Amino acid sequence: MQAQLWSEPRSASVYKIYSSFNIQSSVSLSPPTDVHKLHKQIQRCYAENRRASHPVQFYLTSLGGQLRQSMDEKDKGWVNWKDIHIKTEHYTEVVSQEELVYLTSDSPNVLTELDPQRAYVIGGLVDHNHHKGVTFERATELGIRHAQLPLSSFVKMNSRKVLAVNHVFEIILAYLEKGSWQEAFFTVLPQRKGVVAVGWDATDPPKKDEETDSDSDPETTAQEERA
Repeated sequence: MQAQLWSEPRSASVYKIYSSFNIQSSVSLSPPTDVHKLHKQIQRCYAENRRASHPVQFYLTSLGGQLRQSMDEKDKGWVNWKDIHIKTEHYTEVVSQEELVYLTSDSPNVLTELDPQRAYVIGGLVDHNHHKGVTFERATELGIRHAQLPLSSFVKMNSRKVLAVNHVFEIILAYLEKGSWQEAFFTVLPQRKGVVAVGWDATDPPKKDEETDSDSDPETTAQEERA
């Protein structure tokens, strides 16, 4: 399906993705430049979901503080976005705890498929490398399910497996379209990650921890498009 704009509500799949960007102390942990990165990542998620052949029910929760200020100052048109549920409430106030699955690369649980009865949460902490374990700790504190994408089962990377919020989101969209985690990973992950299929030898030696543009986790984790 080609990218398009529409004025009537679009039919989305039953899969729900919740992006919460002010969880725990993520805003206080992130300087203004990182908050702006989050803003750009949200724009990307929104644009990709609108052009996706299998869009998800996209919820942006806990909107407030520095992130809300950044969006108001740099993208006033966000108030007119369509086919997205924007909430000031925390996601635990929007959906039942039993439905939630927090996506975090620190989880020992590996996600093998998406369950339409679950709601998947992508946290919005940008500089994950400097605050490792924060998202996993948050999920544990809240007592909700957590899991990582099955990245290590299909690909090898030259860097620590921490992806930007939009990359996690795009991988989920690609998986829903292709029905294959491996195809989804290779479609979305940037070349600079040194991605190769499991079973192949990488040509470059492993590098120290690094992340793309910043983070939410993957394993578990367009240009701007206006409405």
